[in-house]
Amino acid sequence: MTLRKKVPAGSEGLLFLPFLTGERAPYWNPNARGTFFGIGLQHKREHFIRAVLEGVIMSVFSIGVALRDLTGSAKDVRASGGFARSPLWRQILADTMGREVLVPESYEASALGAAVLALHSLGYMEEIEEVQDWIRISARHEPNMENNETYIELFYLYERLYDKLKDEFDVISALQLKQKKIIKHQGKGGRACFFHHRDCRNCPFTHPHNSC
Repeated sequence: MTLRKKVPAGSEGLLFLPFLTGERAPYWNPNARGTFFGIGLQHKREHFIRAVLEGVIMSVFSIGVALRDLTGSAKDVRASGGFARSPLWRQILADTMGREVLVPESYEASALGAAVLALHSLGYMEEIEEVQDWIRISARHEPNMENNETYIELFYLYERLYDKLKDEFDVISALQLKQKKIIKHQGKGGRACFFHHRDCRNCPFTHPHNSC
């Protein structure tokens, strides 16, 4: 049984914030961290997998919302890059955005775009629009509007969670940095005290027979 059949859209109320290395647009927060929210006994391995896929698309959608406010709504979406190789991921994108997703034959649109700009700047291409004749569509995904309702509801929660956790992200990021320094010190043969961040000879945590 495929993941799509095992787990419904929305992963039965399991939401993933995909900020494993901070987040760029639209939040621009290097301290943001990954979070699973809503974990219950009903959630199995496949729920976490789908929640991760959906969380990444929520991040993409958040950028789309920011662009929509500047340029207006798009009638369709072009998917490219590594994620576009996954039919399930592409369908989640279509369902979340409520728009048809078109997949070009070449997944690496960034490389093609760089080549087009180079050709145009060197005078080998008069109009950039000429590239439209080069691109062939290999797949199309129509949105499931019932799933779209679920994803829009989750997206509002996604945004609220980020706002509520923003200050806590700073706290956990600072804690991670402290522990990274401790681990680095221990790797050099030291015994760093968690509270003093150095080799504390009198600390009961690094030397339990003594007291600070």
